[in-house]
Amino acid sequence: MSIYRLDAVEYGHIDARYIQSVDLTITNAGAEEFDVLIHGYHLYGVYYVGLVHVGAGSTVFVPNITNHNTAFSLLLVTNINYTHSTLITVHAKNQGQLVAVYSNSDFQAIE
Repeated sequence: MSIYRLDAVEYGHIDARYIQSVDLTITNAGAEEFDVLIHGYHLYGVYYVGLVHVGAGSTVFVPNITNHNTAFSLLLVTNINYTHSTLITVHAKNQGQLVAVYSNSDFQAIE
């Protein structure tokens, strides 16, 4: 499995004070389909759980994962053993307005 983690904290590199929700886009640039388990964590535990299937060469869009301007972590776990074919984009929004875009390079990745 491959694991991706994105952390947002108050006054951090990714400042959670300005992020009310995120839209998550996952693209499979490879030939092998896979599943992604999505967990959103904040101070009080899990606030979001989702499971999506990403077919070969396709893109899945998961809108409005809401964290309400508090510190959070997004954890994505796939059932493939490499990271080179998984492309992730996070559109961070505050009151519906785009405030930042994050991609694979902003995630910690473990193969």
